[in-house]
Amino acid sequence: MKVLILNGSPNKNGNTSFILSKFKEKFPINTDFKQIDAYSANIKPCMDCRYCWKNKGCRINDDMSIIFKDDYDVIVLASPVYMYHVTPPLFSIITRLNVIWSNNYFLKISNQMKSKKAVLILTSGENDSPDSAIKIAKIAFNFLNASFDIQKDYIYALNTNHVSVKDNKNISILIDKTINHVLNN
Repeated sequence: MKVLILNGSPNKNGNTSFILSKFKEKFPINTDFKQIDAYSANIKPCMDCRYCWKNKGCRINDDMSIIFKDDYDVIVLASPVYMYHVTPPLFSIITRLNVIWSNNYFLKISNQMKSKKAVLILTSGENDSPDSAIKIAKIAFNFLNASFDIQKDYIYALNTNHVSVKDNKNISILIDKTINHVLNN
């Protein structure tokens, strides 16, 4: 099994990274993980150059090719919630998925990605609603042809400014439920 993780956290030892490490521990030992850290990745945002309106693919040649290679079985979007959204660098990566829509709409080229499973991991310092972050993740998963069930594939830790994610007993339950769904369905 191959898992691609798009990590939107700037903190190597933060809440999102803690959940990711616990999540990865639950997979079989031979799982192949590839992680793209949005804050350090060589991926530029969509520039609305409209290349993809007239040509197959994207003009920008960067590490987005890892995502477009489409050789993974599970896609994970992991992010702290900033101003109700995923972090700006992760959102920039998501904007590049526009090429899939544009190639299909303007050129009638189906860039259908292979079917895969999706997992969403969100952390938030307060109890504010992560609905906007969830909405953009669902859009990204749709473009990536990744099945996502918010009841089974969503790991979250809210209120981390007051309750450490390491002390949040619900995290382990959510991780186990998600891993079970990913590996057995």
